[in-house]
Amino acid sequence: MTPDRDDALDAFLAGDIDPAQFGHAAHVEMARRVLDRFDFLDAVRLYDRALARITQRAGVPEKRSVTKTLAFLAVIRETGEPPSARLLDTWYSADRLADPAGRDAFLMPDRFTA
Repeated sequence: MTPDRDDALDAFLAGDIDPAQFGHAAHVEMARRVLDRFDFLDAVRLYDRALARITQRAGVPEKRSVTKTLAFLAVIRETGEPPSARLLDTWYSADRLADPAGRDAFLMPDRFTA
């Protein structure tokens, strides 16, 4: 039996998914679902907590980034389109995205355009 959308989202939010099966497309799909179901700030908190559980379970908690999560969710909410992995390169330097402080707190972009 294939789980319906709510079951899949609930499993994601609980962190009860196989991290090996959670690639970019799955990230985007779950982002859309959580944004459809919750208001933006709640969606961000819930999505980040789910990623924390998933990355912890996979033994790679350092892969979680509040900065990247918030930026990508904002883009998806604003445009309805899946962001490319390179999108953040227009706003953030590699050093800024790699900053460990961005794992647990949102860091403002360090590349600004007028």
